[in-house]
Amino acid sequence: MTRLLAVLAALAWLAGAVPAWAAWQVVSEKTLPGKGHPESVAYDPGAGVLYVSNFGPQFKSSLTDGQGYISKLDLNGKVLQEKFLPGPGQKLHKPKGVWVSGGRLWTTDIDAVWCFDLASKKGRRLALPGAKFTNDVTEAGGKLFVSDNGAGYVYLIQPADFLAAEPKVRVMLSPPRFQPNGLYPAKEGGVIIATTSDMGGPGGLSQAGEVGQARTIKAGLGKLDGVAQLPDGAILYTDWSKGGLFILEPGGAPRKLAGGFKGPADFALVPRDKGFLVVVPDLVTGSLRLITLAP
Repeated sequence: MTRLLAVLAALAWLAGAVPAWAAWQVVSEKTLPGKGHPESVAYDPGAGVLYVSNFGPQFKSSLTDGQGYISKLDLNGKVLQEKFLPGPGQKLHKPKGVWVSGGRLWTTDIDAVWCFDLASKKGRRLALPGAKFTNDVTEAGGKLFVSDNGAGYVYLIQPADFLAAEPKVRVMLSPPRFQPNGLYPAKEGGVIIATTSDMGGPGGLSQAGEVGQARTIKAGLGKLDGVAQLPDGAILYTDWSKGGLFILEPGGAPRKLAGGFKGPADFALVPRDKGFLVVVPDLVTGSLRLITLAP
């Protein structure tokens, strides 16, 4: 009977009745000791490198001490330049979310968002109205989305590349008792949002466009931080309350992929063969976890 069920399952898979996300598994893990308090990792496909935001020596997320920086690493986690950004004459305090696209790097820092040119290291700080604790940032289609965990906002900034342009900034989402954290471009447009808390309860996942409305994907998950969507629609997220990296398959229940984190924060996805390398920073311990997923 067991063998018959296995054959039937395989036939269903070939017929398309079983979605591809059911096969994602961790095939390897490696933890690298780090320095300071890394909060976010971004992948630069053009250069084949990683950029990691770091609070510096003090784990105080709102401290304006000028000790924050962005490191440049290779895909094995080797540090190529510890303090790649900011450039001369610039200061970062507690940089959090990082996103890289088209030769630009964006990062949030308490009440503002920065845009840097990766070649020249020229940067511009954009203060956001009403901001209290800017957290994550993502870019899609020339639009920049920024979450503020303290104010309960998701900002929309156009154009995303405001290094030499005057952008329009507006709050696109601000429901009551809303604590948005991780952001990621959604396959259907808009953004996937991971919340630390929602409506006073555990955080969850939602998707928002640009009209001030969001639909719930999954509520009551935990204290969420980073988020990303795989090509098949499955969603990866980190959860501080459960100390792990999780996957939520379409129509399925959350499944833990890796645990043992003290502060699993905003991670990067690196395409690798048919799978992905997921690089997860631990904000508390300072380490980086390199997790390989394969179908």
